[in-house]
Amino acid sequence: MPQRRIYLVRHGVAEDYSSSGRDFDRRLTAEGHEKMARAARGLAALDLEIGLLVSSPLARAIDTADELAEKFAEARREVWEELACGVDEAALSARLEEAAPSANVMLVGHEPDIGELLAYWLTGRSSGFYTRVRKGSVSCVLAGALPPSGVASFEWMMTAKQLGRIT
Repeated sequence: MPQRRIYLVRHGVAEDYSSSGRDFDRRLTAEGHEKMARAARGLAALDLEIGLLVSSPLARAIDTADELAEKFAEARREVWEELACGVDEAALSARLEEAAPSANVMLVGHEPDIGELLAYWLTGRSSGFYTRVRKGSVSCVLAGALPPSGVASFEWMMTAKQLGRIT
């Protein structure tokens, strides 16, 4: 199976409460947009090739994906329910294998899901290790087959602030 890179992105800084009162509707703050725009410029400076950019359906993840799409306009955009809070790692892995078996993919989601996906893909268990993924952070793994038939290898992780300093 061909190797591809998977970039796991935690959404940027979001408002504490939405005007509707629903968590689903919380948007990025002005600071969140600014930090993600800088992070996207840093990612673009790394000359990443992204074939598919997928976000959770929650507003703050879509806002984050919008900022990333400014620099990765060639990537196909999709919204997947599987990335909403409470990710089923095996189901998301299967969907990813079907949708993009060889393309580099950027996934925008939430904590603790992003950390659990990272653990699952690297160890085959969502409780394989614990990491605190900061808002706007990006992790990169290299994978052919994902669990349960394979595992990924860790390449790097950077915060939005670190990525913003690249440019």
